[in-house]
Amino acid sequence: MSENPLGGDISNPAKYAPEVLYPIPRRTDRSLLNFDKNLLMYGLDHWHAYELSWLDFNGKPQVAIGEFYFDSDSENIVESKSLKLYLNSLNHEKFENQEILQKIISNDLSAVSCSEVKVTLLTFSRREEVSSFLREGIPLDALDIKLQTYHPEPELLQITDESVFDEMLYSDLFRSNCPVTSQPDWASFSMQYTGNKIVEGSLLAYLCSYREHQGYHEECAERIYRDVMQYCQPTKLKIALNFLRRGGLDINVYRSSLPLTSDSVNARLIRQ
Repeated sequence: MSENPLGGDISNPAKYAPEVLYPIPRRTDRSLLNFDKNLLMYGLDHWHAYELSWLDFNGKPQVAIGEFYFDSDSENIVESKSLKLYLNSLNHEKFENQEILQKIISNDLSAVSCSEVKVTLLTFSRREEVSSFLREGIPLDALDIKLQTYHPEPELLQITDESVFDEMLYSDLFRSNCPVTSQPDWASFSMQYTGNKIVEGSLLAYLCSYREHQGYHEECAERIYRDVMQYCQPTKLKIALNFLRRGGLDINVYRSSLPLTSDSVNARLIRQ
């Protein structure tokens, strides 16, 4: 697809159409963040697709939840509306088995992102495939804070002389806005870090300052990661932004000072 479909009126493809997948280069947003060359960052983007359906060889509809794992070092991200259109193009296609479809999706997403994409398809027949809603860490949202800005302001972040090890914090108050449509994007935030203790109210104020910021999900997470590393200087850091679903897709962005695997992602949250 030659143009970004987000915000446009585009019909669903009538048949399998990998060509609708639209790549967005990661370097575009990263060039605006002015990353320190010495800043070490690993990560992955974990997507759920809740409206995934196809046909078996007898024409019987099949459904599953798709999970897609993109490496943060991939050349491109995939525009979310184009991915929805691509998944809809599978609705009337027949596949011999789920494993074949899984491989096709992986190959198509790997091609457009220019990096290997892990794909799993979860059916609804086994109880162990249902994730827990439990959360770990210190909740931030009841803290009393005063806000004067709704654009990212890293100067809000403060630390103390106290040292902490693997402290976990979380908030459900994060909001940013789509850079194309200006529609709000809602997310739950969580963080685990080691180093000087971060003043919890300052972190919550910083997260809430994104309320009028326009940025893709991945850009928001990498901006937060960069700012916490620069202003708080933890020796170890992992952050997550778990965005609410839109159009049957949710995007979960993870960035860390240590390598990540698909086994380290959060369970599905109750808001999702």
